Amino acid sequence: MARAYDSQVRIRFRHCDPAGIVFYPRYVEIINDLVEEWFERGLGLSFHALHVGRGIATPTASLQCEFRAPSRWQETLRQTLWLQRLGRTSLQAAVRFEGPDGQLRLEAALALVTVDMRDLRPTPLPEDLRASMQAFLLPGQD
Repeated sequence: MARAYDSQVRIRFRHCDPAGIVFYPRYVEIINDLVEEWFERGLGLSFHALHVGRGIATPTASLQCEFRAPSRWQETLRQTLWLQRLGRTSLQAAVRFEGPDGQLRLEAALALVTVDMRDLRPTPLPEDLRASMQAFLLPGQD
């Protein structure tokens, strides 16, 4: 059965501007950390094993963010990631961050492409990785 990947992130001083709220570019780093965590914990394949062991990288080809409400230093946000589309060499994912009160803080849509690290050209998703990713492709999606 398909499911979303859920995790938590603690907002640290390094994420914030002088007003004590998350400086918007830091959300991109937090999203990237979430993707890396999803690969390791959700898919069972670390970025190190994928990049170094298999010679496959997963650069972000597209990222769109909607900032719904500020997040503050010391808050713990719930992060949720699920797949909307799984292509031959790419995937489209959705991400949500919610505050401790359940308030929506951020929604994002991102596209990752699998590329061969030797020439940086798109390469098909490995079958074992595709099979693991299927669990996160929510119903009604491709």
